[in-house]
Amino acid sequence: MLEKVICLRGIISIEAIELFTNHERVMKRFLPAFRLKAAHIMVKDYKITQQQAAVTLGTTQAAISKYLKENSEKYTGIKLDAESLKNFVELVKKKDEQGAQKIMCRLCQVNGKFDCTFMVK
Repeated sequence: MLEKVICLRGIISIEAIELFTNHERVMKRFLPAFRLKAAHIMVKDYKITQQQAAVTLGTTQAAISKYLKENSEKYTGIKLDAESLKNFVELVKKKDEQGAQKIMCRLCQVNGKFDCTFMVK
Protein backbone atom coordinates (compact mmCIF):
# COMPACT_ATOMS: atom_id res chain seq x y z
CA MET A 1 0.00 0.00 0.00
CA LEU A 2 1.33 3.44 -0.94
CA GLU A 3 1.82 5.67 2.08
CA LYS A 4 0.55 9.21 1.70
CA VAL A 5 0.68 12.42 3.65
CA ILE A 6 -1.42 15.54 3.41
CA CYS A 7 0.21 18.82 2.43
CA LEU A 8 -1.23 22.24 1.66
CA ARG A 9 -1.81 21.29 -1.98
CA GLY A 10 -3.40 17.92 -1.33
CA ILE A 11 -2.16 14.39 -0.78
CA ILE A 12 1.34 13.40 -1.85
CA SER A 13 3.23 10.15 -1.46
CA ILE A 14 6.12 9.48 0.92
CA GLU A 15 8.17 8.64 -2.19
CA ALA A 16 7.56 12.14 -3.55
CA ILE A 17 8.74 13.66 -0.28
CA GLU A 18 11.88 11.50 -0.32
CA LEU A 19 12.58 12.51 -3.92
CA PHE A 20 12.18 16.19 -2.97
CA THR A 21 14.48 15.74 0.05
CA ASN A 22 17.11 14.04 -2.12
CA HIS A 23 16.80 16.80 -4.70
CA GLU A 24 17.27 19.44 -1.99
CA ARG A 25 20.39 17.69 -0.69
CA VAL A 26 21.85 17.72 -4.18
CA MET A 27 20.92 21.33 -4.86
CA LYS A 28 21.98 22.78 -1.51
CA ARG A 29 24.99 20.65 -0.60
CA PHE A 30 26.48 18.61 -3.43
CA LEU A 31 26.07 20.94 -6.40
CA PRO A 32 27.61 24.04 -4.76
CA ALA A 33 30.56 21.98 -3.49
CA PHE A 34 31.00 20.41 -6.92
CA ARG A 35 30.84 23.78 -8.66
CA LEU A 36 33.30 25.33 -6.21
CA LYS A 37 35.92 22.64 -6.70
CA ALA A 38 35.35 22.31 -10.45
CA ALA A 39 35.57 26.10 -10.86
CA HIS A 40 38.92 26.15 -9.07
CA ILE A 41 40.30 23.45 -11.37
CA MET A 42 38.84 24.97 -14.54
CA VAL A 43 40.03 28.52 -13.91
CA LYS A 44 43.28 27.97 -12.05
CA ASP A 45 44.62 24.74 -13.58
CA TYR A 46 43.13 24.82 -17.08
CA LYS A 47 42.99 28.62 -17.56
CA ILE A 48 39.34 28.49 -18.62
CA THR A 49 37.64 31.88 -18.28
CA GLN A 50 35.13 32.43 -15.50
CA GLN A 51 32.42 32.97 -18.12
CA GLN A 52 33.20 29.67 -19.86
CA ALA A 53 33.27 27.88 -16.50
CA ALA A 54 29.91 29.43 -15.62
CA VAL A 55 28.30 28.20 -18.84
CA THR A 56 29.76 24.72 -18.35
CA LEU A 57 28.64 24.47 -14.72
CA GLY A 58 25.20 25.98 -15.32
CA THR A 59 25.68 29.09 -13.25
CA THR A 60 26.73 32.72 -13.63
CA GLN A 61 30.14 34.35 -13.90
CA ALA A 62 29.41 36.13 -10.61
CA ALA A 63 28.82 32.78 -8.90
CA ILE A 64 32.11 31.44 -10.29
CA SER A 65 33.89 34.53 -8.96
CA LYS A 66 32.32 33.87 -5.55
CA TYR A 67 33.32 30.19 -5.66
CA LEU A 68 36.92 31.17 -6.42
CA LYS A 69 36.99 33.30 -3.27
CA GLU A 70 35.34 30.68 -1.04
CA ASN A 71 37.06 28.00 0.95
CA SER A 72 35.97 24.42 0.30
CA GLU A 73 35.83 23.77 4.06
CA LYS A 74 32.36 25.31 3.91
CA TYR A 75 31.18 22.03 2.39
CA THR A 76 32.48 19.55 4.93
CA GLY A 77 31.26 16.03 4.41
CA ILE A 78 31.17 16.31 0.61
CA LYS A 79 33.77 13.99 -0.91
CA LEU A 80 35.08 15.10 -4.29
CA ASP A 81 38.36 13.58 -5.33
CA ALA A 82 40.65 15.78 -7.41
CA GLU A 83 41.26 13.08 -10.01
CA SER A 84 37.55 12.71 -10.81
CA LEU A 85 37.15 16.47 -11.02
CA LYS A 86 40.09 16.75 -13.40
CA ASN A 87 38.62 13.96 -15.51
CA PHE A 88 35.32 15.87 -15.53
CA VAL A 89 37.06 19.02 -16.81
CA GLU A 90 38.98 17.05 -19.44
CA LEU A 91 35.73 15.51 -20.73
CA VAL A 92 34.06 18.91 -20.79
CA LYS A 93 36.96 20.31 -22.81
CA LYS A 94 36.54 17.41 -25.26
CA LYS A 95 32.80 18.20 -25.40
CA ASP A 96 31.97 14.72 -24.05
CA GLU A 97 28.89 15.79 -22.11
CA GLN A 98 27.69 12.27 -21.38
CA GLY A 99 31.07 11.23 -19.99
CA ALA A 100 31.24 14.36 -17.84
CA GLN A 101 27.68 13.76 -16.61
CA LYS A 102 28.55 10.18 -15.64
CA ILE A 103 31.41 11.44 -13.47
CA MET A 104 29.19 14.03 -11.85
CA CYS A 105 26.47 11.44 -11.20
CA ARG A 106 28.97 9.00 -9.68
CA LEU A 107 30.34 11.68 -7.36
CA CYS A 108 26.82 12.67 -6.35
CA GLN A 109 25.90 9.03 -5.63
CA VAL A 110 28.98 8.63 -3.42
CA ASN A 111 27.90 11.67 -1.39
CA GLY A 112 24.15 11.18 -1.42
CA LYS A 113 23.80 7.48 -0.66
CA PHE A 114 20.34 7.54 -2.20
CA ASP A 115 18.71 6.38 -5.40
CA CYS A 116 18.86 9.14 -7.99
CA THR A 117 16.16 9.37 -10.64
CA PHE A 118 18.36 11.60 -12.79
CA MET A 119 21.46 9.42 -12.86
CA VAL A 120 23.08 8.73 -16.20
CA LYS A 121 24.08 5.07 -16.35
